[in-house]
Formats: sequence, structure tokens, C-alpha cells
Amino acid sequence: MRNYLDTLLFDSKVFVDANIFLYAILGHPTLKPRCQKFLVNIENGQYIAMTSSLVLNEVLHKLMLTEAVRTYGLSSERDALKLIKEKPELISNMSQVWKNYSELKKYPITIFSIDEEALNIAVLLSRKYGLLISDAVHASIMKRNAVDNIATNDSDFERIEGIIVWKP
Repeated sequence: MRNYLDTLLFDSKVFVDANIFLYAILGHPTLKPRCQKFLVNIENGQYIAMTSSLVLNEVLHKLMLTEAVRTYGLSSERDALKLIKEKPELISNMSQVWKNYSELKKYPITIFSIDEEALNIAVLLSRKYGLLISDAVHASIMKRNAVDNIATNDSDFERIEGIIVWKP
């Protein structure tokens, strides 16, 4: 059974994955409206939302590469990464990524940091469920903070016992 984000009960505790933010910010052709609506509901206090510093890192990284691709007419994120590595001063000229970050910081959302214990749990979860380490870190944060719900478009979380995936 697929759980859709718009059917998640209000007042639920929910971990927000990077793709939810990115679909809304970058304008995913079909998922943007649903993700924006979910984020507006968070703004209005209808969910007890949380994420992690790792999620925000993923979001900012993607936004930086996207802005470089769009600004400099590049053909890929790989080209953007290469250009930024060659000319790191270009980061100072970026504006959209920092505007987006400023907007994200306004959300009533708890941001958990990653510590050694979270990483140790993540390693166990990664091995047990066959997860990439970043997803395992998200699951670790959720488990440590008794959060059962995750807003994501990543099906890998469906393998984790005790986690309910809510897709846009």
C-alpha cells in the first residue's frame, strides 16, 4: 500500500527528506505542487516536522550545482562541480542557493545534528537494511527521536522496520 503525503494526519511527527525540499524549490514537473502544499502545512504548524543537518547539506549541495548549471549554461552537474572546484570564488556570486537556505531556516522544523552515536547506529542500519550511509543516518536520527514517519520519494526507506514512508 502506498501512503501519500497529503493523507498524513495533521499533528504527526514527520522527518522531511531532501527530495521534498528539492522538488518544491527546483520545480519538479509533477511533484512540486504536492511538496509545496506539504511545506506550507509545516509552515502553518500542522505537522511536527524535523530533519537533519545532513539533509540540509544534501539540499544545499544540489542547489549549488543547479545554480551553477543554470547561471553558466553548463550541461551537467558534473560540469558544475568541476567549474566550482576550479573557480571557488563563483560560490560567493551565487544568490539563489543562499536565498533558498534563508527561506528554509524560517520553517518551524527541528534540525538534528549528526554525532558519533548517530553514525554508529547508521552503520548498523546500513548493514542490516542495505542502505546507503546517508539514508541510514536519516533512519538513525528518526529512531533516536521516536519518529516513525518520513516524507520522501525514496523507496529504500520502505525496507526499514518501524518506518512509514509518505510519498508526494
